[in-house]
Amino acid sequence: MDDTNPITTTDDEQFVVGESSFGFFHNNPARCDSGAILFCQRGTARVTINLHTEAVREHTLMLLLPGAILMFSEVSDDFRITYCAFSRALFAEASFRLDPSFFHFLNENPIAERLDDGGKGADIWLQMAAYTYADRENIFRNTIVKNRLQNVFLEIYDKIQRNINRRQPGEVNNRRRELFLRFISLVHEHCYEQREVAYFADRLCITTRYLSTVVRTVSSRTPKEIIDRMVLLEIKVLLQSTDLSVSEIADRLRFPDQSYLGRYFKKHTGLSPTQYRNRRWDDSFVGVPQEP
Repeated sequence: MDDTNPITTTDDEQFVVGESSFGFFHNNPARCDSGAILFCQRGTARVTINLHTEAVREHTLMLLLPGAILMFSEVSDDFRITYCAFSRALFAEASFRLDPSFFHFLNENPIAERLDDGGKGADIWLQMAAYTYADRENIFRNTIVKNRLQNVFLEIYDKIQRNINRRQPGEVNNRRRELFLRFISLVHEHCYEQREVAYFADRLCITTRYLSTVVRTVSSRTPKEIIDRMVLLEIKVLLQSTDLSVSEIADRLRFPDQSYLGRYFKKHTGLSPTQYRNRRWDDSFVGVPQEP
């Protein structure tokens, strides 16, 4: 098992290509400073990217934008992923001329599922990225990768859009999908200080009842469930990856006090924040509700 984060970039190493079991992320939600394209070569798992949890198997394609929260669970022993990670700076250059709404869509739909072509396109792209990664004397190395990133973003958008159309043919009109995406964007931006559904409905200039209808239609979840999932993910990341005290986390996320945060967290996870922080994850642990 790999115990270090494989998708770490630096100012000198703007992109990284390789293969890993992503053991660092097994049952460990962590925020990714870099972005990455992930392609499952073999094995199975469940992946959580921000608020999205789905099964991963051979030829599943995933996209992480910088700042995403990633976790794998229920991981098989033979699970392996080929990846290309890219820095925030390289991502900014690659996305400069692309519509921001395009990346908003990708951020909310990060999993393409199994590719129709058996993954040939993804394999070829990653092989080309690996070739460029190894060619360290190439003076256009970063520029080449930047251009290839632009191409693969468009390819991933196409594959994800096709998958959504297959799963929801004609079920969700454009107006409702647009409202849902705006709601998700507001949740990402404000859920750490605002956790009431009414706040987000007011920002969207619609009633709470209509917001609930829209969110249920698009996602089969309630607005409150989505808000809570995002808040819980952030609490878990802070507990796992920082030395902040529970009181400091409560203050950062605008909870009234440490006790309130503790009750909120235990209600949803079955563990107190301290228990969660001290717990050593392994697949044999039982008696705790499934990760939200």
